[in-house]
Amino acid sequence: MKKIADFIVEKRIFIMAAVLVIAGLCGILIPKVDINTDMTKYLPDKSSMKIGMDIMEKEFPDAEEDQTIRVMFRRLTDEQKAGMPDRLSRIKYVSDVDYKEDDEDYNKGEYTKYVLHTDYDYGTAEETAIEQTIESDFSQNGMKYKNDSVDTPDLPLWVVITAVVLIMLILIIMSGSWVEPFLFLFTIGVAVVINMGTNIFLGEISDKTFSVASILQLVLSMDYSIILISRYRQELKKNSDKKTAMKAAITGAFSSISSSSITTVVGLLALVFMSFRIGFDMGVVLAKGVFLSVVCAFLVLPGLILLFSNAIEKTAKRSPNIPTGGLANFLSRYALLFFSPAHIYSRSIHLFHILCRPRIP
Repeated sequence: MKKIADFIVEKRIFIMAAVLVIAGLCGILIPKVDINTDMTKYLPDKSSMKIGMDIMEKEFPDAEEDQTIRVMFRRLTDEQKAGMPDRLSRIKYVSDVDYKEDDEDYNKGEYTKYVLHTDYDYGTAEETAIEQTIESDFSQNGMKYKNDSVDTPDLPLWVVITAVVLIMLILIIMSGSWVEPFLFLFTIGVAVVINMGTNIFLGEISDKTFSVASILQLVLSMDYSIILISRYRQELKKNSDKKTAMKAAITGAFSSISSSSITTVVGLLALVFMSFRIGFDMGVVLAKGVFLSVVCAFLVLPGLILLFSNAIEKTAKRSPNIPTGGLANFLSRYALLFFSPAHIYSRSIHLFHILCRPRIP
């Protein structure tokens, strides 16, 4: 490991440039990764839903599926009610409009509902264009609309932004320098881009995996960068030469980072064995992401730390020292209380077998 650490530090500029080029290429590939929105593709073959869908397709091979958008108005006049289906049917990409004047499903109190049909899937540019036209041209009379897609929504952008802001806030408070959090995020960001770009080799990934993989990779992998820079600070106290300290830090942190990442990767790969096959999709992408985060932590972060070492020193600050000695003593003294019931049960059965084992005289 010492020779590898020497190579990483001495060739850090070349290594960083190579990784950034790879990240750039992967960034170009991200829009080309096929995103699957049909969750039925991941159903196990023996599930009742999958069997039922196969029977339906076999019995009704010519059945056509279309997508619908419900539009509701309030307090329309009789004349407006009668003319609205024709107006709505003239919207581009709308194939048909359902409305029954004497049906309570369409007229109830002061509310009137129309059902628009289209041949284009939910979320496509054509279906989105219909919704935009409805919103811009039919906003009168308290209009409300909703498509009938059964897909669960993607992770909202505000959730991702909130998570990144909270992580950044915690890092800024706990780090020993104002610059360090940005180096951490840049390193993990490079790993995220490479991970999302290399998904093209999987053929396609689910929209659920695509929406959560980046933020989960960030959360699962941030500690690797923290471990490395903490070890670097320890080595600087022993040796003032920054390159030598970084080589020792890489060598010293390798065992803790690799062991931590292996347990995470193995845990994520356990998703591959789910009967619901989206587990394979999500497990492979996340495990690959954690592995790439470890690679970037060793190949990119050391060069960044050495490159911005002066800035790190100039922006050094006091990090809060949270006393944990009392908590550690309490947990060690009352550790039995925190054992899981399953663990206690298994240990009790094991002890029972030992006590009841026949002894040979």
